[in-house]
Amino acid sequence: MTKQKIVAVTACPTGIAHTFMAANKITEWAKQHNIEVKVETQGSDGVKNRLTAQDIASATAVVLAIDVPIQDAERFDNVPHLKVRTQELIKHTDRYLDQALSLDKTVAHIENDAENHRSAYQIFIGHIMAAISYMLPVVVMGGLMMATAKITGQFIGIENSPFSVLDKLGFMTIKFMYPVFAMYLAFSIAGKPALIPGLVGGIMSDEVYKRFFDIENFMPSGFFGAIGIGFFVGYLVRWLNDNIHVRQQLTTIKTMLIVPLITGITLVMVMEYLINPVFGSLNQLMVTFFTSAGDTGRGFYSAMIAAGTAFDLGGPINKAAGSVALGLNGVSETFDLTARELAIVIPSIGVGFAAFLNGRFGLPAVFSSEEKTVGSTSLLLGVIGISEGAIPFILKNPRLIPVFMAGAVSGALLAIALGVKQTLPLPAIWGWPLATNVVGYLVSVLAGSLICALGVLYLSPKSTD
Repeated sequence: MTKQKIVAVTACPTGIAHTFMAANKITEWAKQHNIEVKVETQGSDGVKNRLTAQDIASATAVVLAIDVPIQDAERFDNVPHLKVRTQELIKHTDRYLDQALSLDKTVAHIENDAENHRSAYQIFIGHIMAAISYMLPVVVMGGLMMATAKITGQFIGIENSPFSVLDKLGFMTIKFMYPVFAMYLAFSIAGKPALIPGLVGGIMSDEVYKRFFDIENFMPSGFFGAIGIGFFVGYLVRWLNDNIHVRQQLTTIKTMLIVPLITGITLVMVMEYLINPVFGSLNQLMVTFFTSAGDTGRGFYSAMIAAGTAFDLGGPINKAAGSVALGLNGVSETFDLTARELAIVIPSIGVGFAAFLNGRFGLPAVFSSEEKTVGSTSLLLGVIGISEGAIPFILKNPRLIPVFMAGAVSGALLAIALGVKQTLPLPAIWGWPLATNVVGYLVSVLAGSLICALGVLYLSPKSTD
């Protein structure tokens, strides 16, 4: 009897945690059932272990555990496969891999029941997370360029040097985060025809538009404006492509002239007279409110950003909070990135501390040997600025979500009390020295992480190891 074989592709919005967690789940399950397996990961480090045409053709089951559009998706056209979200597969590995193995080979593509019955909210969040996965590299690269220049500037003068150019280019790169976000949000909905209209709409939502046109008293519509125009353009392009019917020989005129012309004119009108006025006014109200409240306003704003960032560790609320913080960074003294940077690292470092303190100093022993290893890895991930290391623990015990939020908020408020400010989007250890009052910053990380660690130890069931 021929040995069964599963091949799979895994991909999540950040390309870090769920991508590899899902890949590991599939690999472990297949090995336990004596099934040959090959999993392609499309993560933050690119495509690894790529599936060949022969791999796909020889597979008993093909699984796409994905939350975002994947590269070379056409490989799976007309190939029987099961599509499932990464988190669903992680939670219910047995169910979905059994389903994939029993898939009717005359059916080219099925989606799991949860996928077929996705709510409007889930579809909405899915598109946003796909767009954020493309926006994040913009923020990271811009931040690293600026950090390199500023760290160098602490030792030598960089004015009129290549490092000065690097600093300015990093700043400019970050200013394209909303245009890239809107572009790929529209792309997630309508594909390539929506890319450039989305880019144009995104440019109109942020500082790039204000600076190029030298518009006085213009408050960008920012993240929410980019969301609005991304969805508008995506669904407009999809509707136009579906409803404008021409003879085949005129298809080029439709795609290269008619759809871009209608989309371009419409999106500019919508941005100029609806989205920018509405969301720009809301942003202005928010800035005025928090700024007028002084230190209290900064504390309240920072608590909101920290709580949102720690809520779902890389999920939609985390990304929304981060995007708002990035957009408002530097608008006034009230707005910086301190709360965001602390809340990214505190939960993961806290889990690492919990693994170290587990069963020591009279504290509860709640970790299995495997969880201690995961906790140690989480500590490392936190230090290099990745929040997803703590995800396995909230999946197992959702009661830890408010614990992580409390630790993040406490760390952020302590940082404010100690006069800490961080304006560069670098939560990792190489960004910490660029904060004001570095000692206060580290004390805030330590305090918030210890709160998380104690919460993990006292709210987790005792280990049976």
